[in-house]
Amino acid sequence: MQAVIVGADRIEAVRNEILRVADQFGIKGIDHWTGRKASESRRQLSHRTGLVVFMCDRASHMLMRNVRKQAEELGIPMVFCRHSATEVRARLDRLGQEFLLQ
Repeated sequence: MQAVIVGADRIEAVRNEILRVADQFGIKGIDHWTGRKASESRRQLSHRTGLVVFMCDRASHMLMRNVRKQAEELGIPMVFCRHSATEVRARLDRLGQEFLLQ
């Protein structure tokens, strides 16, 4: 499975937070969509995607709608954050707790 980071230019801190919980979610790789190109708003999530981290303040609404719709249809968990590693950590920890309860 892989995680997809949508939005943001510098993703090192976000990538590190995903890697911190990768074993818990079964994540083996991380993909990144910058959201800078108009064509990215029409990209399709891979069947290997297991987690989407959407950086809200760095991507367009059209891209968000497209990614959210796909994630809901495929049953992929999605986390919305501003560009903050501490917020990503908190959201992933909360998602991990929900994941364990299921």
